[in-house]
Amino acid sequence: MSLSAGSTSCVYIRDKDNAWIPAEVVSESSGNISVRINHKFDDLENCSPGELRDVKLKDYEGGVLPLQNLDNDTGNLIECSDMVDLPFLHEAAILYNLKIRHKEGKPYTRTGDIVIAVNPYQWMNQLYSDETRYLYADKLIWTQTKEDAKSLVEPHVYETSSLSYRGLAVDGMDQSVLVSGESGAGKTETVKILMNHLASVQNMASGNESDGEVNDIVKRVRDSNPLLEAFGNAKTTRNDNSSRFGKYIQLQFDAEDPRQAAFSGRSVPSCILAGSKCSTYLLEKSRVVSHEEGERAFHIFYQILGAPQSERENLWKEGLGDATEESFRYVGYTDTHEIEGKSDGERFYETVSALDLIGVNSDSLHTLLRAMCIVLQLGNLVFDKDPENDENSTITSSEELSKLARLMGVDEDDISKALTIRTMVARNETYKVPLNKSSAEDSCDAFAKEIYSQSFDWLVRTINSATCAEDNYIVEKNEKAPSKFGMIGLLDIFGFESFKVNRFEQLCINYANEKLQQKFTIDIFRSVQAEYEYEGIELGDIQFEDNAGVLDLVEGRMGIIAVLNEECVRPRGN
Repeated sequence: MSLSAGSTSCVYIRDKDNAWIPAEVVSESSGNISVRINHKFDDLENCSPGELRDVKLKDYEGGVLPLQNLDNDTGNLIECSDMVDLPFLHEAAILYNLKIRHKEGKPYTRTGDIVIAVNPYQWMNQLYSDETRYLYADKLIWTQTKEDAKSLVEPHVYETSSLSYRGLAVDGMDQSVLVSGESGAGKTETVKILMNHLASVQNMASGNESDGEVNDIVKRVRDSNPLLEAFGNAKTTRNDNSSRFGKYIQLQFDAEDPRQAAFSGRSVPSCILAGSKCSTYLLEKSRVVSHEEGERAFHIFYQILGAPQSERENLWKEGLGDATEESFRYVGYTDTHEIEGKSDGERFYETVSALDLIGVNSDSLHTLLRAMCIVLQLGNLVFDKDPENDENSTITSSEELSKLARLMGVDEDDISKALTIRTMVARNETYKVPLNKSSAEDSCDAFAKEIYSQSFDWLVRTINSATCAEDNYIVEKNEKAPSKFGMIGLLDIFGFESFKVNRFEQLCINYANEKLQQKFTIDIFRSVQAEYEYEGIELGDIQFEDNAGVLDLVEGRMGIIAVLNEECVRPRGN
């Protein structure tokens, strides 16, 4: 677009508080343009409708301002459920289209095969009712149509689950769903909504809109999620229930042979949820020993401390009897005692109940929760310089050490040596190297993080044992067990993160997102290129943002990871 003097084009201009602001061009002079802020938008920060501003075209890509998508009849911005249909597609148009739909109570918007969700921070009953779930399953799975089935329904996360189910049942291809976004965007909740819909779709095949009776396997699959939240989620500055780990859930289905379905007069073979497996990665172990002001450690610590006194005394009377959050350094003060409307004490019973469902009860439950107590107590140890040698260290909190020793069932002297002396093995010789105060504190924190990490991994393995189809799925009489299960994978991954203090976890999280962004971009443009070639349409070079430079900075021959590896093997690396 070229702007001429006196034109009244409707455009967007950049703004530090609002990102983009709708405006009307008033005049142009020597590369400078005078615009008037659009009076129809009265919810903008630090700007007034009708306000005049001067902008420089050189500050915008191509020397032009992005155009608004206006309805010729009303003069209002066009709202599109699928943003592929926007006449002018750019960052500002995308943001304002999402904003309009969000204000109208429509959190979901489509971009081709991608569903974008803007978190409404409230539960919208009409969006997730039994009728809505049945509608999407009926239109996108069971109904046969020659037109694009997505055009029959509004964008919704149920659209993704329904099309995934159909892709597995009808096309016989395993499916994967990627759920990504920044902290607080609603990733964890979205995965739960997807799982619930996929678990209940087969019950809708007969037109039954309710879930009906839920078998034990489906119940375990559904109820295992609160366990992962208890041990893997925490309050952050942006989200009270933020997942501090990534997970890949593989829902396993007993998929019917299409030939058998056709013989029975059904166009869509049945797909029965038979079990699930879960892989986790990038657990934020640093949160075990420290967290920013206004945040919390993992939920399970607060659930234990929020349990009734009788439960705490039964678990560890000496340390938990009269304890509060401030009794443990790793936890500390918090003014948050409810997560999503339920107290930590109520969540404790939910966690214990869910653990019982997967077979963790009695002795195994006691052992798991006492391991959490050991982690808490490790944070109370105090280290100081050895009076006889400043390069050595000693534990000065004798009472806290005694409590830890009795809790672990290990001699005090053994614990003290393990935390203040490093054992090194070189060839056939063993060396004892004393640690200074700082190194001993790091050793203690590392021990606490390792206990927590190993406990978390054990819990994930236990959940998998209780939910995997190979060990738990029982077929009907006279039916043969499937040799292979169909799979729908749900990948729930952190979005890009940037905190006041960024640690190794943030580097790994952002690196993983850069890799996913590269794969996503390549796959999308490859699919477009393949579609154009199939239809015989000439396609020129496609220009897109390439993050190869960022990836090379991280994973290249002299990248950050290579430098970190080198520093780790140096005697005094930093």
